[in-house]
Amino acid sequence: MISAGALISAPLSACSSGGRDKVAKPPLSSTDENGDVIGGNNWANRQSDVESDAAKTFRDYDMGLFVGSSDLLNAYYAFDDPKNYYSDWPTVGLLFPQKSDYDTAASSYEMLADTLSALDPSELNEAQNRAVKDMCFDFKYMSEMYKHYLYIPQLNPMGGKQVVYPLLASLIPFETKEDVDRYFTIISDFKDFFTKAFEAEQIRSNGGVGYNDENIDRIIQDCIKMKKDHDTNFMKTTFDERVKKLGLSDRETEELIAKNQELLDLYYFPAMEMLIQKLPELKGKCNEAPYLAETPSGKAYYEALFARKTGTEMSVEECRDLLQERIDAIYEEYMPQWKTKGSYFAFGDLEFDQASEWCKRFTEDHFPAISKHDVEVYPVPRQLYDSIQPARYYPSPIDNYTKHTVWINNALLDDPQYDMFTLVSHEMYPGHLYQHQYQAENLQSKYQVFAMSEPYAEGWAQYSETVMIQYAPFDRKQAKLSVMASIFYSTYIAARLSIGVEYEGWDYEDCKTYIMHYGQDESVIDEYWKRLTAEQGYALEYAFGYLFTSDILDQAIADLDGICTPEEVYKAYLDLGCAPFSVLKEDMAAFVESKKN
Repeated sequence: MISAGALISAPLSACSSGGRDKVAKPPLSSTDENGDVIGGNNWANRQSDVESDAAKTFRDYDMGLFVGSSDLLNAYYAFDDPKNYYSDWPTVGLLFPQKSDYDTAASSYEMLADTLSALDPSELNEAQNRAVKDMCFDFKYMSEMYKHYLYIPQLNPMGGKQVVYPLLASLIPFETKEDVDRYFTIISDFKDFFTKAFEAEQIRSNGGVGYNDENIDRIIQDCIKMKKDHDTNFMKTTFDERVKKLGLSDRETEELIAKNQELLDLYYFPAMEMLIQKLPELKGKCNEAPYLAETPSGKAYYEALFARKTGTEMSVEECRDLLQERIDAIYEEYMPQWKTKGSYFAFGDLEFDQASEWCKRFTEDHFPAISKHDVEVYPVPRQLYDSIQPARYYPSPIDNYTKHTVWINNALLDDPQYDMFTLVSHEMYPGHLYQHQYQAENLQSKYQVFAMSEPYAEGWAQYSETVMIQYAPFDRKQAKLSVMASIFYSTYIAARLSIGVEYEGWDYEDCKTYIMHYGQDESVIDEYWKRLTAEQGYALEYAFGYLFTSDILDQAIADLDGICTPEEVYKAYLDLGCAPFSVLKEDMAAFVESKKN
């Protein structure tokens, strides 16, 4: 799972757990009639005597989208140092978006799409035109989503801000005392931020579009865990460890530790307690299942969300039918083998360090080279074991693409659905981490790298699992059956259920009937239901990302059999960068024809 929840700047950088809706409004005029920079923003590598006017405009917008961050927490995960990217540290710790911010964002994204789509394609090169298509696709659907802000959740029972924001704050590196001061500013904003988050959820619940009672209880349980063990809470222990490494005097260190405890007692713990006390007021106001398409606004919002989570402008109905065809084909091919083996998931595995070394070495031998890089691997604190996915990759800062962060939730690794080998190949090599750094080193467009769409990223990461499993250092046949079972049940079936619940109005019994048809015991419906009602568009980015990515790459590999190696096809795909899948399909078809000729 890739996460860019704290990446990329305003207007709505504190809005959701996705990454592409965090794009700041660019400078409206950054060059004069001679192509010279106005206002001190000296973009790197500009060649004003060579580039066309359209190319200069594209470059200004492509880079200008990342100038600045809305708040300090986002700034720490967007930049090593904002000054490296023509901006400064924000003064706000945590910024909560208001309705006016959504309205401004909707109009800004519409303006961005109009401006970029009006550029003369003949004045742009192939890569720039592809990036423009990527941006215009995003901005069109971002604008539509933000017109219906009431449907956008502010808390989430599956790793929402009530969990992720404390965790992100606890990982901020302290290199100077100024870092500690900025951290204190973030902690001081926790109570105000989550008070506003509750008020926003109250409005959603009063409008009938909030969470059901079970999911409200799950958020409450998150908050209970986040404030548990006052004297040994991870927000205290991680601070103590970081500040002691600064090399300050004993007195200064003790003073900072005391101040952190004071701020936690004033702002952090009360924020969690407030949510625990107030959230029960929202119970009984919303339907058990989130049928978003029941109102015109809900349907418009869902269709925009669906486009962003699938990377295509195909209709919901077209995608549903395509997905159902794929489900039936896989079930017919693999179910007899799954039944024979007796277990969908069991196969050999490696320890994390072994898996990392093996996958990294294999990637170095079979994929294009990337520069040396650093990876910080953090174990998820025990308070968060039940609230965080098995693993999550956080992209590098915009000003340092060789710095990567991975979270590992050790508590889930005994689950037979999860194993270290596929987790590492998905999150790291040659999945998210490798793809991110390779494209940061090789693509012209920063937007394609640092605002990468979820379906594109997850499609590549899941495809990486299927590539690596062919060379796994254990029973490869059984491993392939396991990976395909995971894709089938955890992504394809889950995505079909998601469409059913949110777009077609399926209830619990409808979902149970559907999954039992595909060989699942009715006992698993509760786990599906919990996820389907908690996360909008659940599993769509995984299912359609993998579906479209595998179709494009497998077709190209088959067409070029005997002409190009699969590794050459992978490189060609990576060199295209992020774009809607219809664009990538056309461009890869052109690559195939060029090689054939």
